Amino acid sequence: MTDAIKRDVENAEFFTEQDIRIFSFDTRQSTRLHTFAEELAAIGGPQAPGAKSKASLAATELKSSFSKDQCQLLAAYSNGLVCALIFEGLQKITDGSPPNELPDLTSLENRYDVLCLAARNQILLKLVDNSSFAYDMDNEGKLVRLVANFKGGGLVKINAEPDINELSSHSGLALGPHTEAPYWCAVNAKDGHSPSPSSLILSALWNPSLEPTRVIPLPPLLEKIGVSHCLALTTGNFQFTRSDSFVSGKGEDGRNVSILEFDDKVGFAARFNSYRFSVNDNASNFVKTAYAALCQGVSEATPVEYTLTQASAMVINNVRSLHCRDVIKDNRRVLVRIFGLSKFSSPVVISEDPLLLQG
Repeated sequence: MTDAIKRDVENAEFFTEQDIRIFSFDTRQSTRLHTFAEELAAIGGPQAPGAKSKASLAATELKSSFSKDQCQLLAAYSNGLVCALIFEGLQKITDGSPPNELPDLTSLENRYDVLCLAARNQILLKLVDNSSFAYDMDNEGKLVRLVANFKGGGLVKINAEPDINELSSHSGLALGPHTEAPYWCAVNAKDGHSPSPSSLILSALWNPSLEPTRVIPLPPLLEKIGVSHCLALTTGNFQFTRSDSFVSGKGEDGRNVSILEFDDKVGFAARFNSYRFSVNDNASNFVKTAYAALCQGVSEATPVEYTLTQASAMVINNVRSLHCRDVIKDNRRVLVRIFGLSKFSSPVVISEDPLLLQG
């Protein structure tokens, strides 16, 4: 376990062993994973037809080499018992240093090293029984999203810095604690909306200033605010604003939604965004008090910090964890992100290969 994780574990009240876990690859396993990722990248990465089945076969073959402890750890995440799983011992994709300035989005998306990282992330998601997917209304319908300061708002201004910075992973703004959108439902489709992502996985192409990713496990926080407040948060007394990553003309604000829902397979499943959610004006004082307790709990929580590199990846349970970041300090930082759909989720499927869901 890294020193950063150790330090946060020791200092964070209510932090339990199962919240954040580390899965370590040995050299032979990481070499095999790297080979599989290169094979997937060669056909075009996760977006390519056939990548879904190739990633599944790769995961199956890798699992045959894992120890009992390794398999149990993957199963624990698959079953929703782990808030975030960090993969370490991965091979570096490239030894090249980041350029002086961030390349444009299109050229980055087509880079071989980005495709390799994305393919590896797709296989890692499959190891925890999550299928890579995209929403029709988000990120232009693409599975792979690059998290970087393309649209301004970072500590250092970019060329053609806009007057107004969008609140999304394509900006350099600090992002408060949140789960990933959409927010209409968390596990099962509702009213034509697919649920939120079950997971998101992140790895770093470049992170020259070693800027951390921050995760707040929700189970200890919900335990702290109490079951009565949790029940109040399951009522449809909340609203959210439209996400800036949605495709133009698609997606809308959400009204009369809950923050928590109880699922008999998942337990309490959350969807929340500290800068997009609010409580309805006509909600009862009981509900407003519960919302205030949640917001206070989130603000007082000590996030676990982890610095991503090419040799690591983090898969975050999106219904049991919040994640956040500070303002981007080095505009060359680029993370590679993919959403995952768990075995418990029931979405509205538009196409199977690649997997595209109706948001």
